[in-house]
Amino acid sequence: MKTNKFKLDNIFQYSTYIVLALILLVFTIGSDKFLTLKNVYTTIFNGGPLILITCAVTFALLVGVIDLSVGAMGYASGCLAGVLIKNYDTPIALAFLAGIALATFIGWINSLFIVKFKMNGMLVSMGMMLIIRAVAKIITNDRTISLFNLSFLRQAKVKALGGFPLLLLVVFFIVIVCNVVLKWTPFGRKLLTVGSNETVAKNIGINTDRIKSAALIICGAICGVAGCFWVVTLGSVVVTGLMSYEFLAIAAAVLGGVSLLGGRGSFYPGSFIGALILLFIASGMAIMGISPYAIPFVRGVIIFIAMYVDSLRHKAMMNS
Repeated sequence: MKTNKFKLDNIFQYSTYIVLALILLVFTIGSDKFLTLKNVYTTIFNGGPLILITCAVTFALLVGVIDLSVGAMGYASGCLAGVLIKNYDTPIALAFLAGIALATFIGWINSLFIVKFKMNGMLVSMGMMLIIRAVAKIITNDRTISLFNLSFLRQAKVKALGGFPLLLLVVFFIVIVCNVVLKWTPFGRKLLTVGSNETVAKNIGINTDRIKSAALIICGAICGVAGCFWVVTLGSVVVTGLMSYEFLAIAAAVLGGVSLLGGRGSFYPGSFIGALILLFIASGMAIMGISPYAIPFVRGVIIFIAMYVDSLRHKAMMNS
């Protein structure tokens, strides 16, 4: 019995790596253009917003909250920054700070309803998602905003690091910081404790409301950064921006081993590798000439698989 449990734990522990390796292998066999430095760089660079939003939603999931407004928060952040830059000639740095501040504020509003007023997290965030999308469309008049003056940021490189792209450095830095916070700080340990069992956490003196609120506010802040990243990489604000990213991010996090029930997960390799899996699947299908209409179908299947795997993980833990 112990041997079976040990094997099952090992499978779950390395499943993310195994899935990523299989995806890379299949698409590399399918096309010699897939596993090239240029394609890997382009995939990760363009996928920066998804990686960041996955990290953001991981904070919420760790405390047992399924936040469906993460994509909308990033969209609102990008919209505000774009409008300020385009229509009011606001300095780029100040516009981005305003966008991040807006998403952080929305995260605080979410925490107010979910934590203080004890409302259902999924319903609150769903309502917030709809409201944010509507308001953002009003702000932009439901039109595309072109931002050609941001091209220099897309091309910015850090010479001290051998010409490493600045935007990718920001993404990797945030992933690393999130992972350090989770694994090596008291706050990270409290996140996992609250997510695992809120009653026990209260009994040992943890201010659970404060921890959950902090997690949702940080979630909003990272979504704000993702929204600014999205605007820079796209060079414009489009009305369908970051649509369905909340579902992709949650699926990526779960693929990476984050529990939908809270209390278990990691940013690296967890959420980061989970996001890479979705990004490389889309990239591989595009390179092989598979219909773009098939990509949402495949992603939907992956979401179902991710949910099923999460239930298996939970059962395995309950039986251990």
